[in-house]
Amino acid sequence: MIISKSDLLHFFENVKTDFDIFIPYASELDEDNLSYKKFSDNKEFIINKYRTIDPIKTLFYLPIESVLPASAKKMKRIIVGVKNCDLLALEVLDSALLEDNFVEPNYKIWRDNTYIISSDCTDALSSCHCVLLDYPPYPEKSEDGTCIYDLNLSPVNDNFLITIGSKKGDELLELIKKYCSVRDASYEEKNKIEAQHAEIRKKLSDINSDYSPDRKYDVISDNKDEATWKELSAECVECGGCTNICPTCYCIILNDESENGNFKKIRTWDSCQLSGYARVAGGDSPRPKLWERFRHRYQTKFIRINNSFSKLGCTGCGRCISTCPAGIDLREVIQSLQEV
Repeated sequence: MIISKSDLLHFFENVKTDFDIFIPYASELDEDNLSYKKFSDNKEFIINKYRTIDPIKTLFYLPIESVLPASAKKMKRIIVGVKNCDLLALEVLDSALLEDNFVEPNYKIWRDNTYIISSDCTDALSSCHCVLLDYPPYPEKSEDGTCIYDLNLSPVNDNFLITIGSKKGDELLELIKKYCSVRDASYEEKNKIEAQHAEIRKKLSDINSDYSPDRKYDVISDNKDEATWKELSAECVECGGCTNICPTCYCIILNDESENGNFKKIRTWDSCQLSGYARVAGGDSPRPKLWERFRHRYQTKFIRINNSFSKLGCTGCGRCISTCPAGIDLREVIQSLQEV
């Protein structure tokens, strides 16, 4: 189905009282930086282009939140313009926070009450490297036909091709039809989207032409000598930015608070890169040295999460590269390990 951008805007304007709508906007200080904000009738939103500065997890797994009692709101939300790297990250978070014997209450409430409208990447940042991990820069359904998005938007001329990804997507499309006109996509329009997909893949391949595909994960192992990891982590300032900006990191610290006789258990993001993260009673730590914590992050992203959930903990978004004050590039680290 095809919808025009003007009709899509009309839809958002008509349902904004029933849904909290989050959509990417360019930063006033730097138009290359995109971030999620509440929908505004008076600002130009950007659905395609590339991923936002902050990962989508900030809207599902808040940096600080009360888990007892749960603080997640009940109002339904629509999050627009989610890129494939963040969709892949949500799959990891779903596996960690919704399955087996533990269900994180706030995360489940946010997930249940959110409609996800994803979109294709049409451009790339210098840190983007999903193709090195064999992920496409646009959403795809899995082999069993399931997908994490509800609707996906692929740009074609001044319109968008709508792809349905779930039952919630069917519901959302029916709601869209109440306010807007949609039509079937033509053969030419579908071909143009395929050409766009090939073009953005090539652009990302060119950006990452200096790096080998990040698939030799056996290079990230306990057998690498201490000197190698010390050298790789030499510039790290232990700020924790890489884990806080990572879309798949979900480590936390819990604190008990009491105010006016009311008890709360507060969950806050934590970072395995900080010296006090794994410290136990008595002051001991299984990873007291910086290089050990640095190595631990790579092992977790490429080995442990994959062993637990059959999914990589890195989705190629490149945010850790962009945010690192020391200029450490994950691609260069893995390339160096492959060459040792």
